[in-house]
Amino acid sequence: MSDEAVREPLEERYGLTEVADLGEYAVALTRLLERGRRERCVAVLSEAEAYAAAELLGQFAQLDPHAALNQLAGSLASRLYSRLGA
Repeated sequence: MSDEAVREPLEERYGLTEVADLGEYAVALTRLLERGRRERCVAVLSEAEAYAAAELLGQFAQLDPHAALNQLAGSLASRLYSRLGA
């Protein structure tokens, strides 16, 4: 990873700085998720951390299942559980 990439804020690197509201944010995160599915996988969390993240995302998704961010959280939780073999 280059020094420039490390200094660049994550929001800029992943194209989240131009969003105006939660709806646009959910769309931008969904695009980022689709992009991530095409990139090579690298382990960045332990199994226990991934399980905890999946639990939290799943609980958030259940708060309002029809909201765009909650649906995205549910999708991410499902993908984490799938990768964990749960």
